[in-house]
Amino acid sequence: MALGDTTVATLPEKVAVMLRERIDQGTLELPVLPEVAAQVVAATGREECDLRALADLVRRDQAMATHFLRVANSALYLPKTKIVSLQQALSRLGTSAIREIALLISVKTRTFQVRGYERQLKEQFRHSLGAALFAQEIARMRRHNVEEAFLSGLLHDVGRPVLLQALVDLHKASGLSPESEAVEAAASADHAPVGAALVTKWALPTSLAETIRFHHTPDRASDIKGSMMAALADELAHHTLDAEPREEALLRAHPALDTLNLYPADVDKLLDLRQRVVDMVASIA
Repeated sequence: MALGDTTVATLPEKVAVMLRERIDQGTLELPVLPEVAAQVVAATGREECDLRALADLVRRDQAMATHFLRVANSALYLPKTKIVSLQQALSRLGTSAIREIALLISVKTRTFQVRGYERQLKEQFRHSLGAALFAQEIARMRRHNVEEAFLSGLLHDVGRPVLLQALVDLHKASGLSPESEAVEAAASADHAPVGAALVTKWALPTSLAETIRFHHTPDRASDIKGSMMAALADELAHHTLDAEPREEALLRAHPALDTLNLYPADVDKLLDLRQRVVDMVASIA
């Protein structure tokens, strides 16, 4: 596109048609949750969870084991003393945090990886982690499920990298070169339903899938509060981490505040967390 050209970049018609067909027919290829991560999620969801067996399970994936200790020692979980073994990490953190870390590592190292879009997806992951941190704080204020709120923030945009990969593959199969602007716009347009489909495939709670599906249109969700929390956390992450932060006045007028019964003082508390969120995101991403 020439300098000064304001024409909006669009996908080649052939690619656009194939993408729409795959989304509508439910045939879009969705990434599989890595085997060890899937087994960790399943194991931590059971009432009786053997931490020693869980440690042995994580050790089967050396990359995950290495990342696990790094995350466990990060500003995200703030251990009082350094954690030096998986067994120690698992016994200190508890099953909810273990599940969070397994999903966080899988999303960062597997899902948010598309060749040619490394920079964009690194920023996207930083944003998603920031949204997760804000979502859990909002959940604490409202006495909502904190773990599910964290995951709703972490996974709310997970459909974007899935669609980016699909579009790269469709262009390649069609013998075409992808235009980044058009590809990113198309990935943005359909990311919510695709993200919900991925969360369902990963056997995560149906309520989480609904929250992700409707985080841009929370009034359409049966659990309006869950989707509103994700929407507000999304906005807070943009305000905190974007190169050009959004105006604070827009944040203070967010429709989620009335739905969640959050007052100006509550918003002040959330905004006071910005530097902490920046530091925690930097320790992971």
